[in-house]
Amino acid sequence: MVSMYNSWITFTVCCMVLTKCEIIYLGASSPYMEFRNIEQQESKLVWIKGCKDGVVGLFESVNISSLVFELVIGGWGNTITAIRIHSPINSQVYARDKMLMLIPNEYTPFWIKWTRTTVYIRPGTIDNNGPVIQWTRNDTISIRYMAFRTGTQCPLKYALDLSCSRVDVTRHA
Repeated sequence: MVSMYNSWITFTVCCMVLTKCEIIYLGASSPYMEFRNIEQQESKLVWIKGCKDGVVGLFESVNISSLVFELVIGGWGNTITAIRIHSPINSQVYARDKMLMLIPNEYTPFWIKWTRTTVYIRPGTIDNNGPVIQWTRNDTISIRYMAFRTGTQCPLKYALDLSCSRVDVTRHA
């Protein structure tokens, strides 16, 4: 399946183990799009390829104004990874650890996990390995959707779903 709209393209790719993963291409300075329902999930392995500013939003609904958390991976010129909260007050927690940054021209894997009490980002394909940046969250606010955007003039590629950890995503470059 291929869908196109202005500066983004979505490919559904059949992975080696007969499961599906998606490669999402976003042009420079793309707004949030490609909303995915994550209501029955608590984590997602996301591979990001680009020079900086991979942005993943966690939402209550598919409405942009329902943004709860914004995860900026390799932001500020690929020097900071941050979790921003957008309600009830704007605030953020961040890290400068190189393992939490993007590797230009390579797919870099990150675990994004949300529970009733926390949201966190961890590098790599194993959930319990490597540095972590986390935020304690209010469990009265539901996280139901995930969407993606680019932060600056750098186009990005996102590879989604846990099954993608079994696939060499670089062959889809």
